[in-house]
Amino acid sequence: MAKLEQAEKPRPSPIAAMYGSFDTFVDVSYAKIIAGQLGEEFYDVIDALRGWEGLYAR
Repeated sequence: MAKLEQAEKPRPSPIAAMYGSFDTFVDVSYAKIIAGQLGEEFYDVIDALRGWEGLYAR
């Protein structure tokens, strides 16, 4: 029964697995953009990944 319950839980996305949550990934990414470590076009990447994150949770 425990395996069935575990199987029904959605798996975290690779981003959520690495950063703990997608919001943490966004916070880290924004900080790197502001610090100049990532280009401003990375805002577009974050937006695209946000859409993917929603699809992954289904």
